[in-house]
Amino acid sequence: MTEVSTEAAAPANIPYGRHRDRNDLSQVLPLTTPFSLLIDPSNGCNFRCVFCATGNSDLLKEIGRPRGAMKFDLFRKIADDIAEFDAPIKSVHLYKDGEPLVNTRIEHMVHRLKSQGLARHVEMTSNGSLLTPERADALLAAGLDAMRVSVYGASDAMYKRITRRFDRFQTIVDNVAYLYRRKTELGRDFHLHCKIINVELTGEERQSFIDTFTPIADSLFVHPLHGEALAEESAFAAAPDTARKVCSEPFLKLAINFNGEVSVCCADWRMGTIVGNVAEESLRDIWNGERLRDFRLKHLEGRRDEIEACRGCSYVQTLPADNNLDGFAADLIAKYRA
Repeated sequence: MTEVSTEAAAPANIPYGRHRDRNDLSQVLPLTTPFSLLIDPSNGCNFRCVFCATGNSDLLKEIGRPRGAMKFDLFRKIADDIAEFDAPIKSVHLYKDGEPLVNTRIEHMVHRLKSQGLARHVEMTSNGSLLTPERADALLAAGLDAMRVSVYGASDAMYKRITRRFDRFQTIVDNVAYLYRRKTELGRDFHLHCKIINVELTGEERQSFIDTFTPIADSLFVHPLHGEALAEESAFAAAPDTARKVCSEPFLKLAINFNGEVSVCCADWRMGTIVGNVAEESLRDIWNGERLRDFRLKHLEGRRDEIEACRGCSYVQTLPADNNLDGFAADLIAKYRA
């Protein structure tokens, strides 16, 4: 039975995340191996969505964010570095800022991670437009464990308005349906999750999304849009938070950008939290390095506003309740300063 969640549920708690083992973070930190990695196969996209920084070329030019696809030689180096950790990574997500299927070697990336036992779970997020039957078959054969498909409307007109480039809604439906059918035929333990962002969705459009994708997905989510403005700087700057102070992301995961620069967090679309470059140093050294240690301590010591990229960010408020480290900050400071 397909599970459907709406914005009444926290984004971090949607059904596709159930493969993860939950830990009492205060007891297991510091980690010798990150729980998860994000690897960005491409930070370019074939869409120019009105709410997405990647679709705003003027904004990206203004902040100087580079654009490109990850070279496979760099990915091989990353895979070799992952093997140096004490244990396999729990989850690798082949996605960060762009459309991963733009990278023609994405299937080979999945295969390397799975065949060498480098990650227990490998998943990716895609807009679905390039998810042809041939690529769906290749991803399933490579061992992909889950796919999240971001849906941008329930009609050709809505797709054109949101993506500014693509207007073939039925192509998305057909691609998703094929992947769901094939994984079922193969008996694969594979989770297919579809989500739509609530950009001025009418009740009829929302129901159309649910009716269309319920038969061809394992779970659905209607995702709230953070911020009201579209394709403007203000759409990507969050309101200051007044609740949780310590972000758990720097303690749990790393996000590797297409060029090898390593960010602390998946929300760092500006590439403003760089703590190393995997093309020049090992992933293990970055994870245990001084730059990331200092970054963590700023969060623990209530100094996260000293980090420009974290100042005013509300992403921390969307993280799972059992990732809340505020009550353990003093103990963790002692551990990370030891």
